[in-house]
Amino acid sequence: MSQNQSKQKSQRRILTDVSIRALSLGETATESLPGRGTGSIYFERRPSGSIDCYFRMRKNGKSIKFKIGTYRNSARSFGLSLVEVRDKARELSHIATEHGDVKQYLAEQAEAEEQARQERERAFEEARRQAELEASRGTLSELFNDYIDSRRGKNDARYIRELERVLKVELEGSAQVIVRMKARDIRPDHIREILQPIWDRGAKSMADKLRSYLHAAFEYGLRYEYSLDRKSSRVYSLESNPVAATPKEHKGRALTRALNEDELSLFWNTVTEAESVGPIVARLLLFIISTGGQRIDQILREPWTSYNFKEKVLVIDERKGKGNNHAHLVPLTSRSIKLLEEAYAINPSSPWPWSTTGEGPVDISTPGDAVKKWLKSSFSKSEKTLVSYFTPRDLRRTCSQIMQRNKIDTEACNLLQSHGLTGVVAKHYQNDPYSYLPRNRDTMKRFDAALDGILLGSKKLHGNIISFPENSAH
Repeated sequence: MSQNQSKQKSQRRILTDVSIRALSLGETATESLPGRGTGSIYFERRPSGSIDCYFRMRKNGKSIKFKIGTYRNSARSFGLSLVEVRDKARELSHIATEHGDVKQYLAEQAEAEEQARQERERAFEEARRQAELEASRGTLSELFNDYIDSRRGKNDARYIRELERVLKVELEGSAQVIVRMKARDIRPDHIREILQPIWDRGAKSMADKLRSYLHAAFEYGLRYEYSLDRKSSRVYSLESNPVAATPKEHKGRALTRALNEDELSLFWNTVTEAESVGPIVARLLLFIISTGGQRIDQILREPWTSYNFKEKVLVIDERKGKGNNHAHLVPLTSRSIKLLEEAYAINPSSPWPWSTTGEGPVDISTPGDAVKKWLKSSFSKSEKTLVSYFTPRDLRRTCSQIMQRNKIDTEACNLLQSHGLTGVVAKHYQNDPYSYLPRNRDTMKRFDAALDGILLGSKKLHGNIISFPENSAH
C-alpha cells in the first residue's frame, strides 16, 4: 500500500483538527465511530468556508444522515470542537441504534421538553400566584378591623368603641401571635387559646362576648368577601367559621334587681345632694326614671336637636337589633322637662343635655360609677331603708315593674320602653312611630301618676321656665 493510500485510509477513520481545517472547498472527510455498525462522522467544507459536521449510518438498508452542527475552525470562531462533535455523534449513534429514526426521536424529545418547559412555567406561575394570594390574605387582626368598619353607621359609637377596645386589649394585646396569623389558618384550638385566659381570670361574660364578636367577624368574612358594597380589598379565602366549634359556655345570670318604692324614693330625693355625684349625671339618672326607664346609651347620644319641646317629645334614633334604624318617640312630662331645664342651666353651651365638657355626652360607664358613689354615701341609708347594690340598668326594670303594678299592660310597657316587638305591634306601630305616640302619651301619663305616688315626699315642681337652645327641635 502506498503512503498516499495509507493517508487516505487514515482520514476515513480518525481525523485531527489539522486535517479537518485543511479541507478545501467542496472536500469531505469521514471518521468512523468506535465499534462495528456504529456509523461515522462526515465533514464537508461549504462554499461559505464553514465546515459542516454530519452523523451518517446505514440501518436496515436505509442511509441515515443527520447534521450535527458546524465545526469550530479556529479558537475564536463559532461552532463545535472536534471532541464535542464526536460526543454528539456517539449520542446520535446510540439513538439510531435504540430508536431507529433519529429525526423523529429528537422531534419527540424536543416536543416533550417543550411540554415540560411549559409545565414548569405554569407551575412557576401558579406558585407565584399562590404566593401573591397568600401575601394578600388578611390576618385575624385585619379581619376583625374589617368587621368593625362594616358596623360603622349601623351600630352606635359605644358598640364600635367596645369592638376597638376588644381588638386592642384582648386580641392584639393578649394574643399577638394568633392575631397575626392569616384568618384562613385560624382553627378552633386557636380560638380556645384566645378565650381560655379570659375565662380563667374569671371574666366569663367577657369571654362569651369575645367569642360572639369573633364569630360575627368570621361570618362577615365568609359572607361578604366578594360583596360589591365592601370597601376593603383584602381577601381571606375562608372556608368555615372556626368559632362555631367553640361552645358558648357562659350562661348569664338572670337579672331581677329592681328598687322597691322606699329605695326609689330615697334615691330620687338625695342623689342630687350627694357631693360625690356630678350634678349632670345625677339628673341624667332621674331623667331615665322620669321617662319610664329608657335605655341609657340612647338617651346619652341624643343632642338637644332630638328634643321637640313644642310637642313635648324626645325622638330617639333607635339602633337596637339588626334591622333598619327607626324612630322611638318618648313623651316628655313636666317632671322630665324640669330635669332638662336644670341640665341646661348647668351647661348651656353644650350640644348635648347630658354632657360635662360640651365636647360630647358623658361616657356610658359614668352613670354606673355615679350609682356606686351614691351607694357608698350616707344618703343611701335612712331610718327605715338601706339600699342594696343596684346598677343604672336596674332602673329600667324598676320602671317596668311600676307599670305592671299599676295595671299597664305588657304591650304598652314594651312600646314605651322600645323593647323588641314582633307580630302586629312591630308591623303596625314601628312602621310609623307617630301612630303609637298617643298610646305612649297615655302610658307615660299613667306611669308619671304612679311615680308621683311613690315620690310623695319629693320636692314639688316649681321655678321659672328656662329658655332652651335655639337649635332644639320645635
